[in-house]
Amino acid sequence: MTYGKRLHDALNRAGRTRKQLAAALGVSPQAVGMVLNGSGGVERKLSAVNNEKAAAYLGISRLWLLTGENEPDQQPQKIAGVGLDALIELLPKNDYLLRAQVFAQASQLIITAIVDSRKMQVQPTDNQSEKQP
Repeated sequence: MTYGKRLHDALNRAGRTRKQLAAALGVSPQAVGMVLNGSGGVERKLSAVNNEKAAAYLGISRLWLLTGENEPDQQPQKIAGVGLDALIELLPKNDYLLRAQVFAQASQLIITAIVDSRKMQVQPTDNQSEKQP
């Protein structure tokens, strides 16, 4: 089953439209349509970030949406202690562009998480901002 077919099935199961999904992802309905229909005879997929968002929005497994593995409602087990390089190796070996894009997006997500966590550590709590007499 193609990515577009899995996405189509997930939309139907959730009772959502492509317009609703597009709005949730911040993309055009046409962009979602291109993924659903395999525009130009080429299988298209959502970006890694939008795959995560779509899976969460539709209440399905992001792994199932991306690969078709497991069941749609089955959430994958958390992978602990696995390096990014090991995860990249799960991608097709000859698709260098996809591998580079996934690495870049994963790196950006990691950087964003680090920056966000540092911001939360720096922000004072309400108790700290009040002056003691």
